[in-house]
Amino acid sequence: MKKIKLLSVFRSIIILLAVINIEITATEPPQNIISSLNKSIYLDHWQIVKDTDPKLSLSTIPDSLWQLFEPTLDDERYSVGNWLIRTKIVINDSASNKVVLGLFPINFVTAYEIYWDGIKIAQNGIIGTNKTDEKAGTYNFNLALSHNLVTRGEHTIVFRISNHNNYSSWKWFYGYIVIGKYDSLLQRIAQLYYQAFFITGILFIPFLFNLFLYVARKRKIEHLLFSIICLIVIMDSLTMMAPILLDTQTTFVYWQYYVYQLITLLFTVLLPAFFIYLFSFPKKIIGVIIVTTLFIFLFFTNIENRFNIMTPTVLIISSIITMWALYKRREESAIIFIGIIAAWAAYYFNFAFAGLATTMVICTSFSIARQFARKENAEREAQLKSARLENELLKKNINPHFVLNTLTSIIAWLRKDSSSAIKLIEALADEFRMINQISELKLIPINQEIDLCKTHLKIMSYRKGADYKLETIDINEKDTVPPMIFHTLVENGITHGYEKKIAGTFKLQMIKNSNG
Repeated sequence: MKKIKLLSVFRSIIILLAVINIEITATEPPQNIISSLNKSIYLDHWQIVKDTDPKLSLSTIPDSLWQLFEPTLDDERYSVGNWLIRTKIVINDSASNKVVLGLFPINFVTAYEIYWDGIKIAQNGIIGTNKTDEKAGTYNFNLALSHNLVTRGEHTIVFRISNHNNYSSWKWFYGYIVIGKYDSLLQRIAQLYYQAFFITGILFIPFLFNLFLYVARKRKIEHLLFSIICLIVIMDSLTMMAPILLDTQTTFVYWQYYVYQLITLLFTVLLPAFFIYLFSFPKKIIGVIIVTTLFIFLFFTNIENRFNIMTPTVLIISSIITMWALYKRREESAIIFIGIIAAWAAYYFNFAFAGLATTMVICTSFSIARQFARKENAEREAQLKSARLENELLKKNINPHFVLNTLTSIIAWLRKDSSSAIKLIEALADEFRMINQISELKLIPINQEIDLCKTHLKIMSYRKGADYKLETIDINEKDTVPPMIFHTLVENGITHGYEKKIAGTFKLQMIKNSNG
């Protein structure tokens, strides 16, 4: 029955993603019309022709050779080589002297020249006909257009492209060209870099915090996973910021391509896996998540829609896990669910990957901090209880009733069996020595407490002529407990449970709750 439900959920995810993919594909491209009212537009409606000789003038190429440029994502015809692409742009009104239009080639590789109405106005890199002659241009290249170029009417833009240094599946035509108000576009780019700096700084703290929790506090997998998730989002921001921190060329796009593929895949798998560990759900679900993610990644995505497909994938899977946690009333599930809703909102408003991931990470960090604070408070309360028990422990150490009964037993054993009396005295001395060692401690190793209980049971076995035993199950030797906490339970067990019996077995077993 569970397998049937799992398959139905899997099919629902696939259908939903297919619908999203269809909607993305059906979107109409913008028109190449710009006016003073537009901040920017993406240039479209390109034509292409093979550039057989990069030294020839553009006027030598007849219009009949130009063809509509609509390559599919796997069209190798337009990959490595030399190409000319052109499009027309209509300027509805002349720009004022205060407004400067600019051209921004984004993710264009490797080298290119730009022509405006047949006049060469810029060059980025060196055009070549092979890898040796070709020199990659600058990654952050942009161009401010002079006022005498952007007159009212129709203009032709031509890019002469050289692309021989190709190191990945990224094609030069996956890039795009934006034209618009120069200052506004520069400001937008600066905002993206500021956002990346901000995200890097704000996520570096939870990265270190969770890494510290993993190393210093019982090595819980959820802390390691969350630390890696923070690192993944930081890597995304650093990859984006690299061109302003380093002298990068247009070919840096290839390395960005590989890094972003890896980041997208890891984040889609690790975030739901983290929720599985956080809410203590069956770990075998992680295998289902990995298979589902890989299936969608390989068969339903391409370079154009990968973010728009993998983002709802991780959101859908995380939402299902979180709603399950809400149903099971797991701690912090409500906070995590709020984070998931915020992430859906970020996706709806078309935030970048880093912005969406940061929204989820911040809410999750808040939840982890609350859990950590609760555990710290619980430990402090345990230490306070331990301090209060210390005085009681000191009184119990010299309990006159216990000492009197034990001495009476020793006298009786001395008359009947001196060797047994000696063993009783040795056991009593061992218990007093142990109690003296731990009386001032707030916490002691659980093994030490178990040894104390066994020694006490040995004394009581001699006194009552009985056979008392203590068995332990799944005890973690690294755990600590307040002193005498189990000793008191053993005493009460003998008094109220085995007072008139000649044998008794005490069992101490560790059972983990949903919080570990």
